[in-house]
Amino acid sequence: MKRIVGICLLFIYIGSSSAIFAQQPSDTLFLIDNTPVTVGEFYNLYLKNVNIQNSIPDSTLQSYMDLFVNFRLKVQAAKDLKIDTSKAFQNEYHSYVDQLAESYLIDSTTLNKLIDEAYQRLKVEVSASHILIAIPPSVDSKDTLKYYQKALETRNRLLNGEPFGKVALSTSNDPSVSRNNGYLGWFSAFQMVYPFENAAYNTPEDSISMPVRTRFGYHIIKVHGRRPSKGEIKIAHIMVRVQPNATPEEVENARKKILDLYKKVTSGEDFAAVARQESDDKASAKNGGEFPWVHSGQIIPEFEAVAFSLDHDGQISEPFQSQFGWHIIKRIAKKEVSTKEEMLPEIKKMISRDSRSSQMTAALINHLKKQYNFKANMVAVQQLVSYLDSSLYKGQWKIQPLKNNPTVIAFAGKQYTLNDFATYIETVQKTIGQKSISDFLNLSFSEYSNKLLVDYEKSLLPTIYPAYKELAQEYLQGMLLFEISNRIVWEPASDSAKIAEFYNAHKSNYKWGERLYYTIYTLKDTLLLNKLEKQRLSKKYAKLSPNEFAKEFEKKTKSTLTVEQKVGDISTPELSNYKSWKEPLSTHHTSNGIKIWEVNKITNGDIKDLNDCRGEVISDLQKDLETEWLQELKSKYKVTFNKKTLNEVKHSLCNISAQ
Repeated sequence: MKRIVGICLLFIYIGSSSAIFAQQPSDTLFLIDNTPVTVGEFYNLYLKNVNIQNSIPDSTLQSYMDLFVNFRLKVQAAKDLKIDTSKAFQNEYHSYVDQLAESYLIDSTTLNKLIDEAYQRLKVEVSASHILIAIPPSVDSKDTLKYYQKALETRNRLLNGEPFGKVALSTSNDPSVSRNNGYLGWFSAFQMVYPFENAAYNTPEDSISMPVRTRFGYHIIKVHGRRPSKGEIKIAHIMVRVQPNATPEEVENARKKILDLYKKVTSGEDFAAVARQESDDKASAKNGGEFPWVHSGQIIPEFEAVAFSLDHDGQISEPFQSQFGWHIIKRIAKKEVSTKEEMLPEIKKMISRDSRSSQMTAALINHLKKQYNFKANMVAVQQLVSYLDSSLYKGQWKIQPLKNNPTVIAFAGKQYTLNDFATYIETVQKTIGQKSISDFLNLSFSEYSNKLLVDYEKSLLPTIYPAYKELAQEYLQGMLLFEISNRIVWEPASDSAKIAEFYNAHKSNYKWGERLYYTIYTLKDTLLLNKLEKQRLSKKYAKLSPNEFAKEFEKKTKSTLTVEQKVGDISTPELSNYKSWKEPLSTHHTSNGIKIWEVNKITNGDIKDLNDCRGEVISDLQKDLETEWLQELKSKYKVTFNKKTLNEVKHSLCNISAQ
């Protein structure tokens, strides 16, 4: 049921503007039977679609009032059909409302701090190495101390002077350590998990961090240096692969091939075409060798060094070698770090996808806990441990009768019991993974508490934020309008039988303008042109059809004359100047011989075939169905205006002028 509802949402909230009018937004403008429609709802429609900087004629206002009444009649009909009660409809609507609520459930102070921090970091790149002491997923949180101690011991070896690469090779669980000795290259914000990024930016140059915990385990980070960001670069490349076990002869052949390709692309051959045909990097070859935009840390160091050394667009590097083979790079474009204002939408998007967004959630939860005097009974929560067992790992755990059912959470006058929490455990037990039962219990309680708080706050949004309430209501109405219009108008108008029936009843509405029926003869023997023109214009042959004439001509001349019969109008390029032709024929020389255009007849007002006007027919059928539908709705429902309020609305809108 997913769709772009915006195409039918004519009535979208643009901000509360009713304060400039005499009426209150809640004043009833009209009734549909007994259902009130308010002034505020109409203002939102009208102010969205009409420029009110100048006075507005009454006719414009009335046309929009009619449009608004039609809209609300359709919505009312959809509600009466209970379209909004289907599971699919509800799922989509609540999905939208949840997304809408997210913009209201944000701690703006924390968000602004994260934006500032991210932007400053995007302007600076860090060079670092690391050692990972991995923690298996099945390890209980209280048993991670030994891994932390191992990380401390590893750090002490580095502080005592052991080479970083040597220690990394002997201790790090990062699979890449065997080829990079722990070196990560240059990177900036959003390229590493957030705790790692924090440690890298907060550790001084030539220093070693304390152990840093991420979801992978403990990291020890050595920062080698900092530099201004190199920005992003767009490149294309050609690669000749060299396998790790290649023979000296194969290595030499690869070197010779890259030199040949380099000569081609620097001698004027199209780089993209050569890449598509010759590059061994098949993923990029199909795109002419192009990479997406990249910045430091996203490509191997030797490749990055060459790419960022190119100083102008279009420049091609000399061949160079990496662990994968030989390469040639072409610089396509480069961009520096933009201003904060320009990057703001991108930074917000990256924050929302990054683990740092959890800081905003944590700040919101802390705020809500204080606001609603949140209390948790952790002693009572731990009673549930005795009821949990290994069936959790199979997703088969069932709630058992509890010996007692104490309150475990209380806030805002609400109370939630141990049984309520156990019910939640039953619904989320499949998320236990390899966690211990104790860790799973504590994590689930935290998530349960947070969910209760956020859901409660979400339930208050319509009363706290009128804009949220109006947007949610308008989206609901837009979905209802879409669904009922689809049923009554769009789906019937796509039925082939209905389309044909409508076309047959209204054929006379679909006519061509001036049309030319013409023939193109192609004659390869140019010496026969005069003979062809003379014969075709003679009385003897003029009455023959183009195909009959061609047969006669070929028979007499023993040459080939091809025939193409077409129809077009004066907008057809090859007919655009037909009125200036001296004869009914027009001759054009081509590389394949001579083409002769002949106008056979000119018509005006021919009836179009259905295939030529299907789009017009469908559009007219939709209008016809909609008109009929609106007539039915106006017969079914009684629309009663509050005349006093209507007159006040008209007076206010028709007399408003630029402030």
